[in-house]
Amino acid sequence: MKQVRSALESRVPGLYANIEKALIEAEARYNAQNGQAPSEFLLEHTRRTAAIAHKICAMEGVDSFLPTVVALYHDAGKFHEGLYHQDRLPEEEHAALLAEKMLTGSGLERSDIELVLQALRALYDERLPCLGASRIVQDADRLEKLGALGVGAFFTKATLRGRGLVDSLVHTLSRELTYAQAAPRSMFTASGKRLALEQAPRTLVFFEHLLEQLESWGIAAFERHKIVLDEDFRTRDGAMVRGMEVIVAMLRVCPDCEGSLALTHKRAQGVKCERFTARFQCVHCSYASETSLCLPLLA
Repeated sequence: MKQVRSALESRVPGLYANIEKALIEAEARYNAQNGQAPSEFLLEHTRRTAAIAHKICAMEGVDSFLPTVVALYHDAGKFHEGLYHQDRLPEEEHAALLAEKMLTGSGLERSDIELVLQALRALYDERLPCLGASRIVQDADRLEKLGALGVGAFFTKATLRGRGLVDSLVHTLSRELTYAQAAPRSMFTASGKRLALEQAPRTLVFFEHLLEQLESWGIAAFERHKIVLDEDFRTRDGAMVRGMEVIVAMLRVCPDCEGSLALTHKRAQGVKCERFTARFQCVHCSYASETSLCLPLLA
């Protein structure tokens, strides 16, 4: 992060520190309002994403300043007013409003401010062209969730949410496996695709070994279902591609009575994505659980 910090300080002194302060305060307010222990997960995720964006810029041979600024702001609206996704306005819109307020009067050229705002809004608004900094930050955000780094972040987030190992796998492993499987198709830059091809298999192999060990030691047995959505999907650039796979990870038997679990799934349009929800219902008792994820965005 030293390179990212130095690059920003050389162009807009104090900007990096001000963004970090805003992120820390937003998460602290959310934690206080929801009775959660202090944490800086949002800050750390943002730092990692900015560092990866900086790396992609170096690999692509482009100036890293605007992409790293966008990366530092990309999740700044996640805890707007101390809430988490509680209104119908996408978090990137809140981030853009915050960025405009902070950057106006910072000494940054208005033309550069407009590029930052457009890139932030293009992260969610498919009506806007996804160009330049937005493409790099999209890739960096996805790459942060892959490989050993992504696995570490997965368990850190599960701990912050008060979930144990098996519970976190039941509720969120389907998302991790689906995103890792789709990662190479979700990258906009050639460098992002190359990095995804390296890191995504490491994610899949780690969780494969973890599930094998859980079962061999008699702790929990999971099975994976590959659900093929055999239809046309529009990429972020407007092209049409055929098919998408969702990997659903579920317990093999009911944890309460060891009865069979029935799997059903549905899709619904959310604020900024199409959500896929899988429900696990015991056929013998009242046990039921579900997992939900945004369908991967294809580049």
